[in-house]
Amino acid sequence: MTFDEFTEQHRRPLQDRLLELAQTAVLGLPQRHVTPTSDAAHTGLGVSELQVMLIGQLASGGKRLRALLPPAIVAAAGGPVRAAVELGACVELVHNGTLVHDDVQDNDRLRRGQPTLWAVHGMPQAINAGDALLLAPIALLLRTPEMADGHRIAIAGLLAEALVETVRGQVADIALRDDPAITVEQLTEVHLAKTGPLFGVCLEGAAILLGGGAHQRAAAQSTARALGVAFQVRDDLLDIVGTKGRGDAGADLREGKVTAPVLLAMTHAPVAECAELRAMLRQAVASAGVDDATVAHWVRWTVAHGGADRARVWLQELLEQARVHSVTAFGEPAAAVVAALCDRLAKLDG
Repeated sequence: MTFDEFTEQHRRPLQDRLLELAQTAVLGLPQRHVTPTSDAAHTGLGVSELQVMLIGQLASGGKRLRALLPPAIVAAAGGPVRAAVELGACVELVHNGTLVHDDVQDNDRLRRGQPTLWAVHGMPQAINAGDALLLAPIALLLRTPEMADGHRIAIAGLLAEALVETVRGQVADIALRDDPAITVEQLTEVHLAKTGPLFGVCLEGAAILLGGGAHQRAAAQSTARALGVAFQVRDDLLDIVGTKGRGDAGADLREGKVTAPVLLAMTHAPVAECAELRAMLRQAVASAGVDDATVAHWVRWTVAHGGADRARVWLQELLEQARVHSVTAFGEPAAAVVAALCDRLAKLDG
């Protein structure tokens, strides 16, 4: 089965739960500090404004790959699917919160071809909405009737820890943006911290719901680490081969971003040429402007020096690691879901 076939039956319940949460005042969480009023419909100032932003953000699309993993895996293993849908919904809320903050920090006005939340509502209010999306899911997990007490506490704790680790990854990413001398090891660590934690919540959370012990939970996190880096390496590759959906190849280079294929090309290229490339990246970061011909040159240079090919090999190695670890984490039937996701990621088709 393909990943879409594994997840198709869970898309509607997941989307319905996200819509339900967005349309409920303050994501259904109690507001205990509201001025008494004779208006029975009054739920507190700021509620309607927040609700508009949350609905808009969650309606902006996205593949929901992380959120679909828990119900698909748990269903394949015969576990509690409703609890897994709740887990997936909470992770999706957090993921959207990180996107809102990323767009503010990167000054991006468009995401998925639509205006970002801050471009519509302003940076201060977008930050507020992002904060709500990051924090509310922890409370939602602790309050959900779909999970046993022990599972609620364990998974909520996982999500809180993952959130802080994701923030650390974003701090590292921003700190290294002005340093074209970044190494492959440093880039990998940033990828791990930015993308791995929420995959870890999805996968270890699924293992918890299935009654897995310490060994299975550790294997689930190993799967998450491999998938997290694989997602980023694949994204970097898509930029070089020109199918990332942002126009011509090299959009990352144009922004001065150092990516996996570029760094891997540098390991087999003349030192003088590498220095020239790093100078171009510094120029791009400084917003001094990089013309189309220069970007195209360095895309060709990256490919010619084996950067794209080495990144493809690395991607396949990471996906194989994810497949192997998922068998230990979930057993053969449920591990097929992860294998199907890996098969999908192996195709560089956007």
